[in-house]
Amino acid sequence: MQKLLLFFVIFSTTPLFAQKMFESGEWCAHSKNSHPILPPSSDGRSDSINLTHAWVTLDMSQSASQQISGNCRWAFTPIVDQINELRFDLLALTVDSVVFNHQSVIFQRIGEKIIIPMSPALTVGTIYDITIYYHGTPQKDASGWGGFYFSGDYAFNLGVGFDADPHVFGRAWFPCFDNFEERSTYTFDIYTTQTQPAYCNGYLLTDETTPANLRRRLWLLNQPIPSYLACVAIGPYTSFTRTYPGQNNPIPVEIAAAPSDTNKVRTTFQHMPEAIQAFEHWYGPYKWPKIGFSLVPFGSGAMEHATNVAIGRTFINGTTAFETLWAHELSHHWWGDLATCSTQEDMWLNEGWATFSEHLFTEWVYGRQAYRDAVKANYLDVLQSAHIEEGGYRAVSGIPHSLTYGKHVYNKGAVVAHNLRAYMGDEPFRTGMRYALENTSFTDWSSADFRDKLELATGLDLHPFFNDWVFNGGYPDYSVDSVQWSSQIPNTLTATVHIKQKRRGAPSFHLNVPLELTAVDQYGRKKHFLTQVSGEQSTVQITMDPAEITPVDIWVNTNLLLLQARTDAEKVLKTTGGSNFLEAKFNLTVTTLGADSVLFRVEHHFAAPDNAGANPGNYALSTRYWQVYGQFPSAFDASAIVFYDGRGQMDQLDTELFAATGPEENTLVLLYRPGAGHPWQPWSNYTRTNIGTNTDKFGQFKISGLKAGQYAIGKSVAGSAVQEIVGDLGLVKLFPNPTAGELELNAEKAFDSIQVIDMSGKILQNLAFERVKTAQLNLNLLPAGVYRLVIQGKKGICTVPVHKF
Repeated sequence: MQKLLLFFVIFSTTPLFAQKMFESGEWCAHSKNSHPILPPSSDGRSDSINLTHAWVTLDMSQSASQQISGNCRWAFTPIVDQINELRFDLLALTVDSVVFNHQSVIFQRIGEKIIIPMSPALTVGTIYDITIYYHGTPQKDASGWGGFYFSGDYAFNLGVGFDADPHVFGRAWFPCFDNFEERSTYTFDIYTTQTQPAYCNGYLLTDETTPANLRRRLWLLNQPIPSYLACVAIGPYTSFTRTYPGQNNPIPVEIAAAPSDTNKVRTTFQHMPEAIQAFEHWYGPYKWPKIGFSLVPFGSGAMEHATNVAIGRTFINGTTAFETLWAHELSHHWWGDLATCSTQEDMWLNEGWATFSEHLFTEWVYGRQAYRDAVKANYLDVLQSAHIEEGGYRAVSGIPHSLTYGKHVYNKGAVVAHNLRAYMGDEPFRTGMRYALENTSFTDWSSADFRDKLELATGLDLHPFFNDWVFNGGYPDYSVDSVQWSSQIPNTLTATVHIKQKRRGAPSFHLNVPLELTAVDQYGRKKHFLTQVSGEQSTVQITMDPAEITPVDIWVNTNLLLLQARTDAEKVLKTTGGSNFLEAKFNLTVTTLGADSVLFRVEHHFAAPDNAGANPGNYALSTRYWQVYGQFPSAFDASAIVFYDGRGQMDQLDTELFAATGPEENTLVLLYRPGAGHPWQPWSNYTRTNIGTNTDKFGQFKISGLKAGQYAIGKSVAGSAVQEIVGDLGLVKLFPNPTAGELELNAEKAFDSIQVIDMSGKILQNLAFERVKTAQLNLNLLPAGVYRLVIQGKKGICTVPVHKF
């Protein structure tokens, strides 16, 4: 969807769901060792019975009454002994009868289950068939996304329900084993009125008129798919057809559209040949009998039914505005349709990769810079809001049911895919993708299965990457601590670069990271070097020919090979005036340029600035900072505006700073240092302006006489304060906060434990009490910074931020 997504797509003020939302085992054997074990979404039936083929026969000629009637005949084979009952899923529809071995048999209906006793027990390896006759009004999902829809002259299904559990939703219109694992081939025998032809998966075998003057269309799909990818769409359709080259064979394309929509189809899908080229290049040959889309009256995205995607007519508007939506859905024919996640907890394998495929499509059609822009736009939203909207820094694997189609799956999943490309390098990445998908064709996998196949194909050790990016949440942040230059070897300049890794919500430091460094000279010329760093501190050496470049700076990750806890922007300034570096939350105004041009770079780090031993004023620091780079001429004069904002949740911008120190703004300070290792000092020339009141925690600093270096927002904490929070434990008081180390905590209701947690989520202290209302804490051994106290009692939990200076 394209959540517009491309497993489908959604359209709303939030991301579209395709199951693409607009803006995607060892679940693993590895994750069982490092994460809480989640209940599997598989129901186990596919371990004992193999459903091989379904014949779905439906009379849709009465669709105006929103009724369907028909039957589903299953061929199946037991794969274990002593099967004495069959259980099929069917939602809301009435079962009229069940026929097994040409005889009617008894059955029981319990909720969504059809339970059919088998006596005698079934025999392993024997081919059986069973037919279930049913009728009624098929249902939509409670969320409004998924199920079966009737709208005017149209009737169609969307194979996933956002609220459904499990999310697979084939059971909305035919009896099946509704899970991600069971794959079958399909025949669809659909009867409609003459003016409403049916489109289904696969290719068309028969299109004829019956004696009752109904239109009968017979479709066959010989490739096995899970139940949620089966589909039907009827409407006032005509076929828009094309044939495009494929790596192995020509690929027929059939788009079902109303005659009035065909010109829009032609323009909206104009880059279909490039999309095929891009996905076959990276993922391997297209393995399906056709590419198909059916335009349906649905305004919230698309659904990646194999070979017949249901996509909202709204998005086929004669422009390329929504082309990444249909590209997302097309890519599902590798990610999701060809290789399907074994459980919904690993949905990022479907949706995250389909969202990343939008970026690859953009790169193929519009170039590398367009790719970087798309990656950056997606990442900025993920970094700032995914953990706020979804309750923390989550791993993309092991996602809970309620967040299956959320930002961590779609959008952070695409971030993980982009970073994997950097870890592997383009050619090994391509080799690994093609091998992994080829060897998971028409079956399912977990995140660990995916990892192991990539390793087998390339010989790379990807365990550190999957541990850091797939099985754990949060983000790293990389910066240069210091550089030593040496020219002892003739005609060689050596830079010894000390790299610091920080964390934003990550439980541990990332290991074996390919990090690009950029040497920049005084004229803005650059030379890039790929290095490897690991852990909190790393030292790397890079060498260059001084005749080629004599650097004055070393920058980190300027080409966005990796996405880290940082956003940045860079421009060559050629005129005076304003420049808004939106991604870096930095507004620059140049009064005097002092040269023909000036290279200016600013980074906004979503990681706490270094504090211990380098903060003589004992200022409370926000958990972010800016780094300004540039070789500014002596006459260069500029000012900048940065905002402080403590109005958010969790660790949004300056929320924690204000939570720990109170809402007053008159003690805010703009701090500066030339670089890492220097003490934080108040900047000599700035003004602070309230945007609202002096306690609404929102305003701006204007920095005059801007220099290169680091800037941070701080608060003076010379005075002690009482922190008061009202919650489950009544009124909770913490004194003093900020603190040098000693704390007293008082609660209105008794508590029995306190956890001290750092900004990455790591538990530093775990204290137990015998139901008390007062406790003394000692944080003297902790470095300066912001922490959370999680206080728990029988009446509930209260979280209090505390600043240690």
